[in-house]
Amino acid sequence: MTPIWAPSLFVFLICKFINSSYKIYVLLTMLKITKKKEFGKTVTLPCNVAKSGQAYDNQLLVWYRQRVWHELQEVAIKLPTKDPTSPSFKIKGYFSLNFENATKDDEGMYFCLSKDNDKNTLLFDNGTFLAVKGDSPLNISVLQTPALQSVPPGEAVNLQCTVLSEIRSAELRVFWIRSAAGSSFSEIIFTHHNSSSSSSSSRQCEISSSKHSSVYNFSTKIPNNHHAATYYCAVETCGRIIIGNGTPVNLSKSVYTICVLVVLHKCTVSIKLLDTVELIMKKRYSGDSVYSEVSYFTVDDAYQTR
Repeated sequence: MTPIWAPSLFVFLICKFINSSYKIYVLLTMLKITKKKEFGKTVTLPCNVAKSGQAYDNQLLVWYRQRVWHELQEVAIKLPTKDPTSPSFKIKGYFSLNFENATKDDEGMYFCLSKDNDKNTLLFDNGTFLAVKGDSPLNISVLQTPALQSVPPGEAVNLQCTVLSEIRSAELRVFWIRSAAGSSFSEIIFTHHNSSSSSSSSRQCEISSSKHSSVYNFSTKIPNNHHAATYYCAVETCGRIIIGNGTPVNLSKSVYTICVLVVLHKCTVSIKLLDTVELIMKKRYSGDSVYSEVSYFTVDDAYQTR
C-alpha cells in the first residue's frame, strides 16, 4: 500500500529536479499525525533539516504544504545569506513555521526541504500533519461501527461508517485508512467514489440548512497480523479531513484450531494411560506368592474419570 501524500511528493521531486544533478534524500514522507492543536492556539513546526552556522550559509530552505487532493504548495523559503520569507506564515527561530492562531485552513501535511548547493544534495524532513481541533463552520459527524471486531485469520471483517453532515453526500470524499500497531505510517486502502466527487474541481463546498445522513460499508479480509490494525473512516470536504473513532480489528483463534488443540490434548492423555498399563503389566512376576493384578479398561473411560 502507498503512504498518504507520498505519491504527489515524489512526482513533484521528479518533475522539478529531473534535469538537475542533485542527489535526493528523503528521510520519511509518511503520514504522521504529530500535531493536534485547539482552534486559535499557537503551534510551531520545526525544520529538522535546517542547520545554522557559517558552514550552512549556502543552503536553501523551503517549507511545503500538501493539502488533501491538492497540489504541493510552497509556503515559506529561505534563500542563502538572506532572511526567510513567507506570504502566509511567520518564521520563528532559524526556520520553524509558526502558527499564532491556528485555523482549519492551516490543516495539511507540511514538509521542510534543505538544498545544499555546495554538495548538490536535497534533503526532505519528516512530514508532519497538522490537525486543528475545535470551532468550525462545518458540522460533520463520523460514526464507525462496530467499536471492536475480532475475526479468524483469512476471514473478512465488515465495517460501517455513518456520516451526518450539512454537505450533500455527493460532495464528500470518503476513504478508509489502516493504521497498524508499531507502524510509522498509515495507508489509504479504499476510497468511495461518489457521483460528483471524481475530481477536486467538480466538488463544491455548499452548506445546506438540513443535515444529510450517508452510510458507507467496507469489507476486507484479514489474512495475517499485518492486516490486524485499527481502521479509520475519513471524510474530506471543504479542504478538511474528519476522521472517525476507529475500529480495532484483532485476529481470533478459529474453531478448527481449537478443535485440533483439544484432539491433541486427548491424544496426549491417551498415550500416557497406555504407557501406564504397559508398565503395570511388566511388573507381573511368575510364581504363586508374588503377582500383580491388572485391570483392563478403555482409554475413553479413563479419560472421562479424570
